[in-house]
Amino acid sequence: NVIILILGMFMDTSTIQLVFVPIMLPVARALGIDMIHFGVIVTYNMMVGLSTPPFGMLLFITSGITGTPLKDIVREIWWPLVVMLILLFIITYLPELSLFLPRAAGLL
Repeated sequence: NVIILILGMFMDTSTIQLVFVPIMLPVARALGIDMIHFGVIVTYNMMVGLSTPPFGMLLFITSGITGTPLKDIVREIWWPLVVMLILLFIITYLPELSLFLPRAAGLL
């Protein structure tokens, strides 16, 4: 989680997916992590990383679109960021949340 979160602060999601996920995938398999759950964790991690200061790409995009200074956006992102990190913890350690729909659809 921490590695992808830090990478998300500095890199684009496609770079993370193409370079780092193939490196982490065998480790996740060896640890017995379900691949759908791993995909959900990686995707949510990248989303949180893109929203995290100091270099979160979504902060710069939001600033450019709205014309709001970056410092104002960074000041207001902290509470949503805390909620996203709590949800990341819950998603990571309660795999049933991300595997409920695939199981209900008969995919697992």
